[in-house]
Amino acid sequence: MYAVARVTEAECTAEKGCRLCIAACPEPNTINYDFNKKVAVVHEQRCKGCELCVPACQVQKCISMIHL
Repeated sequence: MYAVARVTEAECTAEKGCRLCIAACPEPNTINYDFNKKVAVVHEQRCKGCELCVPACQVQKCISMIHL
């Protein structure tokens, strides 16, 4: 069992310009901006569980690690 990042879409402020989680993620194309939903989206199959996106997020508890 391992953990991957998940964005709470209702809390995400990526539409307002915050995309710090995207910049913090060392794995290419793992966290992207979804132009339709206007939020950051984690591609869970690519996430390595490093958790670097969690402290990078400016919204407390917007990104959490979930166990699969």
